[in-house]
Amino acid sequence: MKRRVLPIGLFALLAGWGPSVPALSQAALAGTAMTSTAMADPAPPSIPGQVDADGDIDIRAAWMQVIRPDHRIAAGYFTIENRGRNVHLLDGVSSPACHDLFAHHTEQESTQETATLFSHLALPAQTILVFPPGGYHLVCVGYDDSVQPGRRVPVTFHFMGGTTRTIQFDVRPAPDTADTAP
Repeated sequence: MKRRVLPIGLFALLAGWGPSVPALSQAALAGTAMTSTAMADPAPPSIPGQVDADGDIDIRAAWMQVIRPDHRIAAGYFTIENRGRNVHLLDGVSSPACHDLFAHHTEQESTQETATLFSHLALPAQTILVFPPGGYHLVCVGYDDSVQPGRRVPVTFHFMGGTTRTIQFDVRPAPDTADTAP
C-alpha cells in the first residue's frame, strides 16, 4: 500500500520552515521521497535532517480516553515538540492495541484528509503542537483488551527517515456523561 503526501504536508514544506526545506520541496515536487510504503522508509541522502528526529522530537502529556466502550473507540491526546533546527515529517502513527488509528477533529467533518493527517504532518523546527480534547486528536477504533483505564498503551510515531518513537499513553475511563443525557 502506498501513501501520498496530502496538501497540508506539502504546504508546510513549501512555506519555508527550516534549512532542509529546499531539498524537501524539490523531493516533493519531483515526486520522490514523498511516497512511502505502509510505514516510514529510510530517507534518501538528498533529504538532510530527517535522521535527527530521534534527538529532536519530544512527545509528552500522552493519554487516551475510552470514548465509546460499546464500540471499542478511544481517543488519544498528546503534545509533540520539535526541538531541532530541521523540519521533521511524521508519516505514520500505530499501536498494537488499535485495529485502526487515525486523526480526527472534534468540530469538523471526518474526511480522508483529516483521517490521514498523521501520515503526512510536517513538524516545523522549534515548534510545539498540542493535540487536545476538542481539537485534532488520535482515534483508536477496535481496541484490544489492553485498553483499560489505569493501564498504559504503546503508540509508535513513525518519521520520514526511519526514526520511530514509542510513547506510553495512560488510559483514562470514559467521561461521565450522565449530566448530558437527554
